[in-house]
Amino acid sequence: MPINGVIEKKLRFLEETLADLESWPLGDLAAFAGDSLLRRAVERALQLAVESMIDVAERVLAVRRLSPADTAAQNLHRLQEIGVLKDAGRYAELVRFRNFIVHRYEQIEPQIVYRLAKSKIACFRDFVDEIRRACAGETPG
Repeated sequence: MPINGVIEKKLRFLEETLADLESWPLGDLAAFAGDSLLRRAVERALQLAVESMIDVAERVLAVRRLSPADTAAQNLHRLQEIGVLKDAGRYAELVRFRNFIVHRYEQIEPQIVYRLAKSKIACFRDFVDEIRRACAGETPG
């Protein structure tokens, strides 16, 4: 499946968002929790990163002429079923986080956002790599 312009554009946006996240000085958890501007910027950047993943998953299914599933997490699992992703579960965790911050925004605990910003950037990068490999005709590593 060759990569198309829409997928590539969304992957680049995701990479730019991750670069932003990596460049922001998060400090320790106490400093992060006390900086509402930084905390909200990180929340938004993580949300946009997940939205990009969701859009890419739907686009890959469309390019393969497969209808989307009912949920974003199910779409990721469909990509695993067709050999695009190795382990959709690790990405579905990010979708659950996105759903939480979109629908329960008044209850977001800073430590959850901080943990994801510190530990899940590599997961997003893995997603980009897996999509690019699949679009180049390679199997998931």
